Amino acid sequence: MRQDVREQFMEAMMKEVKDHEEREHWDLVLSSTVPKSAKTIKAIWSFKRKRFPDGTLNKHKARLCAHGGMQKWGENYWETYSPVVNMLTIRLILAIAHIHKLDSKSIDFVLAFPQAELDVDIWMELPIGMCPDWDEFNKRQYVLELKKNLYGLKQASFNWFDKLKTGLTVDIGDDPQSSLDTFLDTCVSLRRYLSYFGEVIFA
Repeated sequence: MRQDVREQFMEAMMKEVKDHEEREHWDLVLSSTVPKSAKTIKAIWSFKRKRFPDGTLNKHKARLCAHGGMQKWGENYWETYSPVVNMLTIRLILAIAHIHKLDSKSIDFVLAFPQAELDVDIWMELPIGMCPDWDEFNKRQYVLELKKNLYGLKQASFNWFDKLKTGLTVDIGDDPQSSLDTFLDTCVSLRRYLSYFGEVIFA
């Protein structure tokens, strides 16, 4: 990392870790508590300079990711597929909203994937820059037991879309098991929602 941007990215790393901790996306546990049959995956940092439409610098972004390449199918993941809305569908919905004078807006979820729960046990090494205050010189003694999806996990996008789709399901009657699937196709809801990775368009 270049010295002239090191401080900005370090601050972004600290903010990313703090956001995860405030949302309780993991538990800090002793590595000795991890089952011997389990494989602890590595943590990876992804850095990016985010810019405004005119090209000027907006902010330095650090994204904490899990090393999904270390996962094994059948042990800590199964389903991975997640549909993405077609750009033609986005244009069509926005055109309909314009014709009928409907309000439309786009929402970008903060830490979208980690809002979905994990259905398997996954442990991850502490990322660079994160170390308990009481364990400054022996950070390998602790690992993170993930409670939510982290970017990089193979099932992260599948679980996020499943959570989003469940939230857009309308309950009918008194039976909580009885519900109406409001999706016209995999990404378009009768409620006029469009899902696109970590963003949703309302119309």
